[in-house]
This record gives sequence, C-alpha cells and structure tokens, in this order.
Amino acid sequence: MGKTFLKAGKVVVILSGRYAGKKAVIVKSFDGTKARKYGHCLVAGVRTPPRKVTKAMSKKEILRRTKMRPFIKVINWNHVMPTRYNFDTENMGKIMTLKKNEAGQRLGGQVKQQLRTIFENRYRAGKNLWFFSKLRF
Repeated sequence: MGKTFLKAGKVVVILSGRYAGKKAVIVKSFDGTKARKYGHCLVAGVRTPPRKVTKAMSKKEILRRTKMRPFIKVINWNHVMPTRYNFDTENMGKIMTLKKNEAGQRLGGQVKQQLRTIFENRYRAGKNLWFFSKLRF
C-alpha cells in the first residue's frame, strides 16, 4: 500500500543524509521487507553533475567535462521529495540484479560504472537535461 506514486522511474530529491539536495531516480520501491519494516526505495542519482560546456571546447575537453559521479542508495520514503519528472528506466533493471552476486558480496564499483555510462549516454543524447543540472536553492 503506502505511497503508490513512488514508482520506478520517478525523479526525487533527497532530503536528508549525505546526498541531501541531490536528484535521484527510483529504481525499485518496496512497501517493507523483513530487514526494513518501513517503506523504502532503491535510488540512483548524480553525486557530481556535469560541468558547463561551450562551443569553443574540443571533443576531448567536452568528454572530460561531461563526466559525472553517480550514487546508489536505499532510502526511506520520508526522506525523499517526488518531482513531476519521470526518467525512463529500461536500462536500470540491470542495476537491481547486479547489486549482489551469487556469494552475496556487494558489487558497488561495477554497478556504479554501469550507472555512470547510462547517465552519461543519456546526458550526451540531450535527454532529461533537468535531471543532470545542479539544483539551485
């Protein structure tokens, strides 16, 4: 039950913790599990947004300035604020399956690298530009 509008693909703003003020997209939402008895969701977001690019820059410079650092986190529903924006999560399904391997070990580095390529390709294609801009407040 709970908050039915917090579905996969919804863009949210993180309100508390290390990534407070950062934008993220919900990868999967949970009503509650044995480990976490409260409503929570797995989010993937941009820790460091891409920097400004101008026409005078070379392709090498543009590639360097459009790099970004992603993060992935499980967060309580009470600590996110949904926005009106949605994000296509067709490639994000891989992230949920790659969170842990067969031995139960975390695969943070590999998941973040794949997430980084997804976000960078999306940004360079000119899609969801609001998501990649720095939040001004």
